[in-house]
Amino acid sequence: MKIRKALSRDADALWTLRNRAILTGCAAHYPADLLQRWIEGEITDKFRRIVIEQFWLIEQAQHPLACGMITTSHPTTANAPIGQLDAIFVDPKAMGQGAGKAMIGHLEQLGRDAGLTELTLEATLNAAPFYRRCGFIGETVEQYPSPRGFTLDCIPMVKPLK
Repeated sequence: MKIRKALSRDADALWTLRNRAILTGCAAHYPADLLQRWIEGEITDKFRRIVIEQFWLIEQAQHPLACGMITTSHPTTANAPIGQLDAIFVDPKAMGQGAGKAMIGHLEQLGRDAGLTELTLEATLNAAPFYRRCGFIGETVEQYPSPRGFTLDCIPMVKPLK
């Protein structure tokens, strides 16, 4: 597996990865109509810009296995607070094979390198156990207002960096 900064040419593949991960990983925790609203439509210009500016990916044989991002300074295209992890998606075929954990480790190191003392994220219900295994803390289910016009149960989580 190779971790690298995402490029503009990766945006379409990462959009597809995102949608597949949502449909597969979240299916047992959210209603099907909500999942369809979450993935509906074509890739947006905003998504393309964020991929170019902030995304990292793990690939194997030029196939993206996982992606994610961390906000380490005041963002230009996202509203995430500094130290927030976001858009962590793993190819359903690669789940449980270490790609997600490797991505979290990489993003944590970027946070440490930027002088951050903690990381935060909004975990989907299905992903919260994974994040807990990675050292994140959080139990309370809250409502996340999606920019796509719906609300989603999530678990705000935090991890102190040492």
